[in-house]
Amino acid sequence: MGALKLLATPAVAFVLAKLLNLPPLAAGVVVLFAAMPTGANAYIFAAQYQRLVNPVSGAVALGTLRAAATLPMVVMVVARSAPV
Repeated sequence: MGALKLLATPAVAFVLAKLLNLPPLAAGVVVLFAAMPTGANAYIFAAQYQRLVNPVSGAVALGTLRAAATLPMVVMVVARSAPV
């Protein structure tokens, strides 16, 4: 599920940015934000409500590690699609 979020979400954002004819800089920002891993807010809520703290912390850590692999690919795609 996490890998799907890190790959499918930026792909959808890329297509939507192209369909909406966003300027290259705005499109790049939208796609890069979509490619970011799940934030720490999920862990904060889990800890606050004492629900699934360990699985959520593991999911956040794993998503961050996976993002280290997928973000460079997303940056390359965004950089190639933007005019020089």
